[in-house]
Amino acid sequence: MPDFTAVPQLRSMPPQQAPQHTGSLAEIAAWLAAAQDSEKAQPLTHVRAIIFAGAHGIAERTIDGVGIGPWSSADEESWREDLTTAAHRAEASVEFIECAEAAAIDSAPAMSAEELERHVELGKKSADREVDSGSDLLLTSDFGIGGETVAAAVMGRITRTEPVAILGTRTSGSVTDQMWKTRVTIVRDAMFRARNLEGWEVVQTIGSPSLAALVGFIAQATARRTPVLIDGPLAATAAVLAERSAPGVKGWLGAGSTSLEPAQALAFKELSLSPLLDLKLSAGYPLGALAALPLVQLAAELG
Repeated sequence: MPDFTAVPQLRSMPPQQAPQHTGSLAEIAAWLAAAQDSEKAQPLTHVRAIIFAGAHGIAERTIDGVGIGPWSSADEESWREDLTTAAHRAEASVEFIECAEAAAIDSAPAMSAEELERHVELGKKSADREVDSGSDLLLTSDFGIGGETVAAAVMGRITRTEPVAILGTRTSGSVTDQMWKTRVTIVRDAMFRARNLEGWEVVQTIGSPSLAALVGFIAQATARRTPVLIDGPLAATAAVLAERSAPGVKGWLGAGSTSLEPAQALAFKELSLSPLLDLKLSAGYPLGALAALPLVQLAAELG
């Protein structure tokens, strides 16, 4: 199973200055100052968005001819363009790191043990590269249709939350009732397959390579004393797994935006994080973190 470097605690701060992750400029500045080991927040000079892209087998799954959502490969191309544009406008550079495709988790293991180890190492090495190149704030998320359903299955299993609850009881946006039912069936079957598993066996069985890479990235970046802004259900789930594997991770984390996924809200609750924005995103992560970045930069400038 993957090994992680111990995560240092944030610099000790007076209680009245300690960041509470509620999104005010003063609290964002206090969080950054603690991460920078400084009396006041210093301006950010090198912000990077690292997005782990990977296909999910369940994206092709249909029940009675209906899949998990209305999205297609054309939507993914549009999302890439939107994220690149948003990153440039927020004065951050962006990189997509390609991960292996996950098998359909309702019927087969997501990946082999070797693939899991390889992708955790991919995430860790990516974090080391970014820290070594001088990044002082990292944004991260996944990219790929089906990632939010994988997050629901994993969060549902590790928190023992029922499929309907981890997916919510109503559809929203362009997701129809039948699409929602397809997602519930997939999550139910995946959670049943992992019912007797614990720890990393759950990730190997019903997770995805991009999830494993995110865990490695978040754990290693925080071990290297670099704050990370996370966004999207899969990144939030990865942060929970990273915190459970290397306690102390959550102190170095901020959250970009809300989403329509209960799995993300549950993960943020476990991490004691309140998103900076309330955009209620349903796709295109980490657009929320990129939208929140000017707020973080302003807090750093004002100190």
